[in-house]
Amino acid sequence: MSNTYSKNFDWLMFPIICIILMVSVFFVWSASSEKFLIKQLVWIAAGFTVFFILLYFDYLSFGNYSYIIYACILFFLIILLILGSFVKGSQRWFSIGTFSIQPSEFMKIALILTLAKFLRYKKYGLGIFDIGISLLLTLLPMALIIKQPDLGTAMIMVPILLTILYAAGIKLYQLGLLIGAGIAVSPLLWMFVLKSYQKMRIIGFLWPEKATDWGAGYHRLQSLIAIGSGGLFGTGLGGGTQSQLKYLPERHTDFIFAVIAEEWGFLRACFIVFLYVVFIMCGIGIARSTREPYGRLVVIGLVTMFATQIIVNIGMTLGIAPIVGITLPFISYGGSSMLTSFIAASIIFNIKMRSKIDLSFTK
Repeated sequence: MSNTYSKNFDWLMFPIICIILMVSVFFVWSASSEKFLIKQLVWIAAGFTVFFILLYFDYLSFGNYSYIIYACILFFLIILLILGSFVKGSQRWFSIGTFSIQPSEFMKIALILTLAKFLRYKKYGLGIFDIGISLLLTLLPMALIIKQPDLGTAMIMVPILLTILYAAGIKLYQLGLLIGAGIAVSPLLWMFVLKSYQKMRIIGFLWPEKATDWGAGYHRLQSLIAIGSGGLFGTGLGGGTQSQLKYLPERHTDFIFAVIAEEWGFLRACFIVFLYVVFIMCGIGIARSTREPYGRLVVIGLVTMFATQIIVNIGMTLGIAPIVGITLPFISYGGSSMLTSFIAASIIFNIKMRSKIDLSFTK
C-alpha cells in the first residue's frame, strides 16, 4: 500500500472499531462461554485479515464485479432454502463443521454495490425504469430472506434502497409515492407473509396489553429488567443476574447490549452509543467528501446499513423498537455478521483512501 493511500487511512474510525471489538470480546465471554469466545476471536482475526486484504484493491473494481457478486449470493439464497440448516425454526445458515455461514448478511453489501453501480451516473433524475429495476433488485433477495424467515435482515434493505435512491437523485414526490405504496401493501404482508410469532412480537411492541402470548413480550421484558438492574455503574463483568442466570434470551447475539447495560451500567453503555455515533458521523463525512458517484453511493448505503442495525438493535433492547432479530455491529456474536461488518468498514476506508486521489485526475 502506497504512502499516499496510508495518509488517507481513517485514523479515527479504526481505533473506534478496535475499542468496540474489545467490548465484544469481554461481553461475548461474559454472556456465553469460552467456546463462543474462541469462535468470536477466530472471526475477528478473519475479519481483520479480510479488512486489510480488501484495502489493496481499488474500490471501483468492486463495482465491476457487483452484478456477479449479487447473482452468486442470490443463487446461494435460493439453494439455502433447499440445503440450509434449520436452527430454532429458521433456515438461514450453511453449516461447515462447527461454523455456520449466513448468506443474507453478505447480500446486504452485494445489494449496496449493485444499486450503486446501476444508479451511479443518473445525472438527470431517475425514471420509472430506474426505480423499477432498483425495486426488483431489492425485492428479490428480500423475498428469499423473508422466506427463511429472517424479517430483520430483510427490512434493513428498505432504508438502504431509499437512501441510495435519494442520493442518486430521485424526486421527492417519487420517493413519497414509493413510501406510500409500501405502506399501502403492508396489510398484505401482515396477512400473507408474516409468521404468527412475528405478528405477536409486533402486537406486543405496539399494544403490550393485547398480546395474548406471554412469550411475545418475554424478550422485551427480560431486556428491560437487565438494563434497569444495571443502574448507573452496573453489576460488574460477569455479575448480571438476567444474563448469568440465563433469563435473558439471545444474550450473546441480539440482546448483547442489554448485557452491557446490566454489567457495565448506564454510563458506560452510553459511551458505547457515543462510539457508534462518532463512527456513523465519520462515515457521513466520508460520503460528503466523496465526489466520485459510485463511491459516494456505496458509502451512503453502507453507513445506512450500519446506522439501521445499531438503532434497531439498541431500540429492541430498550423496548422502543419491535424485536426482529438484528445483530449489533462488531459486538454481537456471529461469524457472518462480524465478517459483513469488517467488509463494509473496509470498503468505506478504501473509498476514503482513494477518493481524493481519484479527484485529482478528473480536474
